[in-house]
Amino acid sequence: MKNIIETIDRKLDHLMWALIINGIILVLLAVLIVTYELLLQIIVAVAILVVAYSFFYGSYKIYGIKKLIK
Repeated sequence: MKNIIETIDRKLDHLMWALIINGIILVLLAVLIVTYELLLQIIVAVAILVVAYSFFYGSYKIYGIKKLIK
């Protein structure tokens, strides 16, 4: 039981750090959007990719936790 708790804790830590890094990237992209209007389309596309990546990564981590519980 202790091993499962440690594994779940580790996976949640990975998820937390991924969300923090994605949040930092989105903040930087928001600053670039305000600063450079010409790059707006590229920056919006990258922001959408970052959000999509965070959803995929989050679902992967949740799947790993679900697999451990079963």
